[in-house]
Amino acid sequence: MTSRAAVVVSLVCVARIGFAQDPAQPDSARRDSLRRAPQTLPAMETKAPRNERVTFEQRPNVGTISITGRELTAAPRFFGEADVLRAVRLLPGVTARNDYSVGMNVRGGEADQNLVLLDGYAIYNPFHMGGLFGAFVEPMVDKVDFLTGAFPAMYGGRLSSVLDVHSAVEPRMEKVHGRADVSAIATTVALGRGLQGGRGTWTVAFRRTYADKVADLFGADLPYHFRDAQAHYVRVLPGDVRLSFTAYDNVDNLVQKNDDGSVTIEWGNRLFGATAARSFGAPKLFGRWVGDSLVAEQRLSWSRFDVNMNLFESALTLNNRVYDARAAGSLAAVGVRHTQTLGYETNLQRFTFAANYPLLLYPSDFVVNRNTPLAVYYDHMWRPSHAWIAQLGGRLDAVDVGDGRGMRAAVFQPRVSAKYFLSPDLALTAGMGTFAQSAHSLSREDVPIRALDFWVGSSAATPVSRAQHYVVGVERWLSPARALRVELFLKRYPSLVEQNPTSDPNVRGDEFLAVYGRSFGGDLMLRQFASKRFNGWLAYSFAKSTRFDANNAPFSPGQDRRHEMNFVGNWTGPRMTLSTRFNLATGTPYSVVTGQYDRRDYDPVRHTFNFTTMTQFVAGPRNAQRLPLSQRLDLSLTRNPRGTGVRWSPFLSVMNVYNARNVFAYLFDYTETPPKRLPLQQFPIFPTLGISIVW
Repeated sequence: MTSRAAVVVSLVCVARIGFAQDPAQPDSARRDSLRRAPQTLPAMETKAPRNERVTFEQRPNVGTISITGRELTAAPRFFGEADVLRAVRLLPGVTARNDYSVGMNVRGGEADQNLVLLDGYAIYNPFHMGGLFGAFVEPMVDKVDFLTGAFPAMYGGRLSSVLDVHSAVEPRMEKVHGRADVSAIATTVALGRGLQGGRGTWTVAFRRTYADKVADLFGADLPYHFRDAQAHYVRVLPGDVRLSFTAYDNVDNLVQKNDDGSVTIEWGNRLFGATAARSFGAPKLFGRWVGDSLVAEQRLSWSRFDVNMNLFESALTLNNRVYDARAAGSLAAVGVRHTQTLGYETNLQRFTFAANYPLLLYPSDFVVNRNTPLAVYYDHMWRPSHAWIAQLGGRLDAVDVGDGRGMRAAVFQPRVSAKYFLSPDLALTAGMGTFAQSAHSLSREDVPIRALDFWVGSSAATPVSRAQHYVVGVERWLSPARALRVELFLKRYPSLVEQNPTSDPNVRGDEFLAVYGRSFGGDLMLRQFASKRFNGWLAYSFAKSTRFDANNAPFSPGQDRRHEMNFVGNWTGPRMTLSTRFNLATGTPYSVVTGQYDRRDYDPVRHTFNFTTMTQFVAGPRNAQRLPLSQRLDLSLTRNPRGTGVRWSPFLSVMNVYNARNVFAYLFDYTETPPKRLPLQQFPIFPTLGISIVW
């Protein structure tokens, strides 16, 4: 048979699919007499790989966890609130000091070393009620990228981690749809809509506590509330320019008028950011192709954080203001084997701290900083073979501290990470990098409850903090919906600062003391991705941290927790969904009070002692003792929504189901004989009810 005849026969066979010869016709005529005979083709199923699997195959992703907002909030609710930041505390590498604070210590680092971003824009204090609740509105969270070590060169300004929260982009339905959540303490409403023609979306959400309004109905006085507002807008303009806006505002407000003077405590964040991005054709450099496409991005943002405390007609005041105007941009040449990114970032920052009395463990001082950080970075993602992925880059940060003498600190920060595939489902990872931080918190790390971070900038007397990360690990996909990750880390801190508890308000530049140190350990995460029946994770973390003071004396910092384990599970049945979280953790260090005495102030003018006395405590070696083991179980039961239109989902949530008496600190009373040690306990059992409505 000639090749032409073969082609003709093939075409005839293809043309006859769906037809059959008529058996009533003679053989000579059968070829030309066809009747319709539809054929049933086998069912075809197309499955897209999970985003996490794509990342595993295409990036080193050392120390990186990407998790959706839905998976995070599958953990039991805290006082009936689905809290993204509290859920992040349950991931590996994170130490949670106690129930009263959502502040995070990542792989032995201090709590102010975490860069918190919303759509890539910095937020300084995303907490409510002195750290009790996270300030992100849960329906507005699409996913979270959590980087715990050796993160790429595009991220700077912090030493320990990056938490990037991405706003939800609603489905492009051209009608308004939304959700309302009513819990024991707050109500949240979220709305969204797709723009006509599929050219973009908008989403807005608002949350407010209402305990103060309920108290008013019964004639009681509860002068406190907090609120959050968030909006996100995406629009594709002509020319395929993608424009997005993010606006965010939160406030905690406590105002009370008493006969002996009013009390005003208010703090909050404001943020506005805009991003424009566009892709171009394959770029050339010196006549050579450097990628398949070029992606240009420009970002502008303005962030503000304010604290205003005015107690007893200005007898006690404490204020902190942060202004941060930022511009950043990048050009990325994207290719199959090479992706190269060149970017910049510049800030105009102003920090103001003023306190007229050493209030709430914060010093009495006045500090004003005007910093102008400027950074350039280069990142190169390279795939030399199917078995290797490498990411190499560097970042140069320079900080002008505003003293008229120009750049006071310039730090080059190399970043390298790599992945080697032993098999399609098993890979070894490694990474290292240098990091710098010019913004510092005046909060004391040893204090068990971290109410707020009061921020100041680097100065001629306050150096830029530095850290070095070394990470090795292994990743294994056990099935298409289950993965295991184990990593070991070493972090060195050649330059750190901590609050000086004896700071003199009349002396500028003595607000901090120089320390240095190291942390090492490892963490594990066994993760079951979302399925029809179950999703969740098992996380275990081990860390040992040591710091050295100016006299080279070693001590354990307050976040030095050796072991912590969290199990989070979410079972979905035909009618109900059960969520559970179990935590087991060893104790953090504390300093023992060995005695106390009363001190009288001396009046050098009158040469007399005042009659009023102040109790002074005598402390033992710094953080030489450990709190006892803590453990707790939380449960939530939610009715699954049914039908279409408006859907209702009531829930019951119980914190600390078996009322474990976990201790987070001790008080010492030496006026008694014998002296007493009084334990301060974390939250007891607490059930709450609520409902979620979707339309």
